[in-house]
Amino acid sequence: MSSVPISLGFNAIRIILSSSQPRALIKKSLEKCNRCGKRPIDIFFDECLGIKQKKCIVCTSIVSALKFFTFVTLKALNANQDALVKALSVSYWRKGLTSTIKGLAWFGATKPFVTGAPLFVVWNFTNRCNLRCKHCYQNASVSLPTELTTNEALRVVNELSDADVTSIAFSGGEPLVRQDFFEVASSARDHGMYVTIASNGTLITKDVAKRLAKTIHYAEISLDGINPKTHDEFRGIPNSWDRAVSAIKYLAEEGVTVGVATTVTKHNIQEVQKMVDFVEELGADYFICFNFIPTGRATGILDNDPSPYEREELMRYLYKRLVFNMLQNKKLKIYTTAPQFARVGLEMKEEIMKEICAANLTIPCIEPVIPTTHYANIPGITPEVAEFIGGCGAGRVYAAISPEGDVQPCVFMPIKLGNLRHERFEKIWLNSSVLNELRDRNKLKGGCGICSYKFICGGCRARAYGYFGDYLMPDPGCIRRVYEKQIHALQLQVMKR
Repeated sequence: MSSVPISLGFNAIRIILSSSQPRALIKKSLEKCNRCGKRPIDIFFDECLGIKQKKCIVCTSIVSALKFFTFVTLKALNANQDALVKALSVSYWRKGLTSTIKGLAWFGATKPFVTGAPLFVVWNFTNRCNLRCKHCYQNASVSLPTELTTNEALRVVNELSDADVTSIAFSGGEPLVRQDFFEVASSARDHGMYVTIASNGTLITKDVAKRLAKTIHYAEISLDGINPKTHDEFRGIPNSWDRAVSAIKYLAEEGVTVGVATTVTKHNIQEVQKMVDFVEELGADYFICFNFIPTGRATGILDNDPSPYEREELMRYLYKRLVFNMLQNKKLKIYTTAPQFARVGLEMKEEIMKEICAANLTIPCIEPVIPTTHYANIPGITPEVAEFIGGCGAGRVYAAISPEGDVQPCVFMPIKLGNLRHERFEKIWLNSSVLNELRDRNKLKGGCGICSYKFICGGCRARAYGYFGDYLMPDPGCIRRVYEKQIHALQLQVMKR
């Protein structure tokens, strides 16, 4: 698929939705019909799959209009009906498409895009944990007295599904310490969502891995160093490295898609390149470098935050390794949660292309793959597409839920937007003033507000909140902020002369 038609396609969609009538029609398609008992959008999707539906006159007219709009959209994006049918045949892709359409109805074709429901929700399923990690954003230790009960958790799953949430990631604490994990996770899968777990791996035996293979789609295991001592010191418990590595192997043997997550600090940044090689040998599918965020227990190790220079060099290495892995058809995909990754990809494009040509490699068509936090910009992807994807996804394509049912913009941003014991998730997502501020990049302050990459990156809003107590402030870990300060200092020196 050519990236130029895609870029033009986004502009075409924006033009179509600039009129109030198409958006009103899409909103109507998302409302349940009293006569048919279904939403017109669901009737339309069923008919795309060849499932005939009885429908009233009103739904018939809405479905006809949706067919025309879809035809125009597919043409604009240089896609075809077969691609749509293929996506709709997978339940979580269908939810993702519905969420995207809902985003167009509620927010329009914004830059960057805002979905009508999160593409993924990270649910801190419990505050209880069997490790004592130095960087824990949740400050996890023991269960909280008011954590959601099993029945409440099952109701939340149903509510998220009704809101068209695509994916749930069970995190913690350690989600496997809750006896009802498999019951609730199975319910999420039965509701057609993409189900993942973020675990420290220490409780995953061969038998647990077999059970997980029947319950989840993806598992992310934390590993903070190639050296067991590095990992165990960071995690606070002896032998946790050995057990995490065993978990990765067990899951891979069971055919579970596995990611290895590393929170990068000054403590382990020199081990990352060896880590990538090691993770590749383990047979994992993803290697994800998590950005250091000063929240929770991590506020006690602020001096371990990599400098902007260290972070920049790391991202350059990760991007180059990602591209060449893809070009060489290697299994391992490499990402980072730092939103600057897309900017780095754009800036390295010419350099990478020269290396590709020198190595006589062919550039294939590479598509983004679920699940990722931030997509890298790969050769052939334009700035327009990168602006659509948009870097930091907090409150835009992603949200979090605390063990007690509080909705947050991000697990690293403990701002309570509402509680699911008292408010519906969809209402919070669509109407929160905090989320609507996060969605508007024109509200960003300081360097991020004037940066030419603000729609592509946006800076890490959680880092801004952690350092300044204001999620609209600049991300202090970006190399461009350092250059701005240097230029400003030089300007002051010149003025003094």
